[in-house]
Amino acid sequence: MKRIIQSLKERVGVKGALIMTGDGVVAASDLGGSLDADSVAALASASVLRAMKSATELGLGRIRRLTLTAAFGRFVFVPLDELVLVVVTEPQLDLDLTLLEIAGPARQMIAMSRLDHPM
Repeated sequence: MKRIIQSLKERVGVKGALIMTGDGVVAASDLGGSLDADSVAALASASVLRAMKSATELGLGRIRRLTLTAAFGRFVFVPLDELVLVVVTEPQLDLDLTLLEIAGPARQMIAMSRLDHPM
């Protein structure tokens, strides 16, 4: 997991990343000292859980990605089975390109999660 986070941080405009469980427990993080991992995980957990519940109630299907934009930057929350990948970017970063770059590590996390928890 640390390797995946480090690979994300090497991308231009990415401030940091973390991997957490759906209920907000941080599994791995590197936010560069600018943010507290537990606070980011709490924000991510509340945002993702609420969005998932609302999507279910509205019949929208599974949430693939949730983006929050603030003055500090963008927070991209990617639910991955039982884990959530959180990527923090610069506010002006081209989000389309960044989302493409996040897709590869997200797929790696899904594969790792399935190996740890076979069905």
